[in-house]
Amino acid sequence: MEIKPGLSALITGGASGIGKGLALALAEKGVFITIVDFSEERGRQVASLVEKINTKFHSKLGFPSAIFVKCDVTNARDLAAAFETHLLTYGGLDICINSAGISSSIPFQKDQTDGTQTWRHTINVNFTAVIDSTRLAIKIMEASKRPGVIINLGSASGLYPVADTIYSGSKGGVVMFSRALRLYKREGIRVNVLCPEFVETEMTLKIDSNMVKLTGGFISMEMVVKGKSIKFFVLSCGLAKKWWVGVPLYFVPY
Repeated sequence: MEIKPGLSALITGGASGIGKGLALALAEKGVFITIVDFSEERGRQVASLVEKINTKFHSKLGFPSAIFVKCDVTNARDLAAAFETHLLTYGGLDICINSAGISSSIPFQKDQTDGTQTWRHTINVNFTAVIDSTRLAIKIMEASKRPGVIINLGSASGLYPVADTIYSGSKGGVVMFSRALRLYKREGIRVNVLCPEFVETEMTLKIDSNMVKLTGGFISMEMVVKGKSIKFFVLSCGLAKKWWVGVPLYFVPY
């Protein structure tokens, strides 16, 4: 898929971190964007920035080139409504980026609660919501019979275990879920999973600095979004040293 003005993207977790970085990068290509996030203040700020960037490509529109939808991604009904809002605004969906994610607030081995606000919530945000969002995106893309791209944010901790048990497990789920969706390539829908090490974001700055140093330090946000083109990053990021793309190197039988 050639990333060009007039395509549309929906980004969960787009108010901060990697989601925000990708939103701004796609805006530089003239892509219409829906920011889906729980943080209304930051989400509206990002949507406003995207609109300003988009004026280079779309000077006179009868609709906004970027919108914000407040949503708890763990609420399936609200998430479906966010996709419906995007569809009503832009008439289709070309790119879906699932970047909403959190880390566990209490170490798994010390958690004496039922997990509703801790480990269970982390799984619901990091994994279950990715499944829900991916299903919604595929449904829209199949109906439109147009090529589409889905990028799920995994993590290097989904490839090898780290101390944050639940986070690592949830990201491992995202990795295998995304890889198993290879069959949709037949329909022109590419599903990839991005597995960076530590990218410098608000969430990762809270991580033990010694752990970050062991992996070679933070990866800059610039490295995440920079490439020969945003298409090069989104579709071919596995060529770079610290990235891994979810399309298997071997055939997945169906």
